[in-house]
Amino acid sequence: MKHSLSGAEEVIHFAAESHNTRSETDPDLFYRTNVEGTKVMLEESFKAGIKKFIHISTDEVYGSIVNGYFSETDKLLGDSQATSAYSKSKSQADDLAMEFGKNYPVIVLRPTNNFGPWQYPEKALPRWITNIILGQKIPLWGEGMQVRDWLYAPVTAECLEFLLQKGEAGNAYNVAANHNPEITNKTAAEWLCEISGVNRDEYIQYIPDPRPNHDFRYALNIDKITKLGFKPAIDPFNQFKETAQWYKNNRQWWEKRKAEAESIYK
Repeated sequence: MKHSLSGAEEVIHFAAESHNTRSETDPDLFYRTNVEGTKVMLEESFKAGIKKFIHISTDEVYGSIVNGYFSETDKLLGDSQATSAYSKSKSQADDLAMEFGKNYPVIVLRPTNNFGPWQYPEKALPRWITNIILGQKIPLWGEGMQVRDWLYAPVTAECLEFLLQKGEAGNAYNVAANHNPEITNKTAAEWLCEISGVNRDEYIQYIPDPRPNHDFRYALNIDKITKLGFKPAIDPFNQFKETAQWYKNNRQWWEKRKAEAESIYK
């Protein structure tokens, strides 16, 4: 790591274990990677004289919210409140980053659910897209009314470029799409069927929710970052369409990863 950091001025710390279902089977791995790994990154970065460190967090550090929106000043999940080893580990990593931020130039970015090209097919949208391509059904958990504020990955990248220039050290920032109307998982699945030209009634399969503590709704207030000057570019249907087209054009990338991704759901 010392060699990698040599000559660098800025670090964007993406590295993490990032899937709730996987975290249920190996919580220790999530702690080692997301908490201990973040601690090492912070320590080594500032030993190397890094001038700005952006820690990539998640909306899941706040938990689920029935109505309204979480802001950066809201309390993060405690260990006993976290509904998965993933959210628990990310909340602990946030605490570490903000503690370092008292003495070093640290910024924490908390985005909502990202999607786009190159996303591993264990995640919901690429899983559903690749299932459709393979002629398989979309497994929709429960009634499919869970709300996720889907944020296009290129928009998150633009946000990071913005924060490298204008982000204030020692601060956390939310970034979200704030879709209006909100997008339920059912709506997302129906859109993907429409985009792919298949019959939703034939491709969507409702199954019992396998996650007993499944968070119902994530929603973030983004006033802080918009007042700083960043406004996310939001066009969800077309961004879903671009993503689906990428997976259609890059079957050789995801097909060899599909079986392992599906194995975690069995």
